[in-house]
Amino acid sequence: MLIVDDHQLFIDGIRHVLNRLAPDAVITEANTSFSAIDILESGESFDLVFIDLVIPGMDGLSILKRLHAQGIWYPLVILSGDENVRTIKAALELGALGFIPKSFSSEAMLSALRSILEGELFVPQAISQQLNELKPRRFTQNGNITRRQLQVLELLAQGYTNRQIAATLCLTEHTIKAHVSALFIELNVANRTECVQMAESRGLI
Repeated sequence: MLIVDDHQLFIDGIRHVLNRLAPDAVITEANTSFSAIDILESGESFDLVFIDLVIPGMDGLSILKRLHAQGIWYPLVILSGDENVRTIKAALELGALGFIPKSFSSEAMLSALRSILEGELFVPQAISQQLNELKPRRFTQNGNITRRQLQVLELLAQGYTNRQIAATLCLTEHTIKAHVSALFIELNVANRTECVQMAESRGLI
């Protein structure tokens, strides 16, 4: 796992939470955006990447945009004190698997992380409501759903797990998680069942 944050005290706190979730987890730290980019572009694999939106140099959202532009996908979670709903929306649309406020207690963080690891998109209810209040994007044909995401969607509808989808499409499981997250955002759903139901109602599958 990789933690990207410029406050060592906070990193130490998150390390403690993660050790409760996965005692054997190997945790890497990055205190600046530049060191984070070096690590993320090195090809190293991570089960989860935690990134703050506000860090020195290049902010968290800019890092996501850079990775997205290069086709680099990680199972990435925003863990930040910045609760600007439009910034959060942009991060989720770039493939983030969820947003966890820094104000959360350790127990709330653990619960959120378990939801994410089970394949659900996590956003606190209050922020989710604000996201829903934003002017919806016009939906035409497939909206912003890519051809690859439609393939993922079809396999989701057949009950495939992320691992099975990855094997079928010759992609990494991390990439599949990112595509599923993007589908959740595009279809405004919170889990795989709702995703398939919404896709069926829109005639996507």
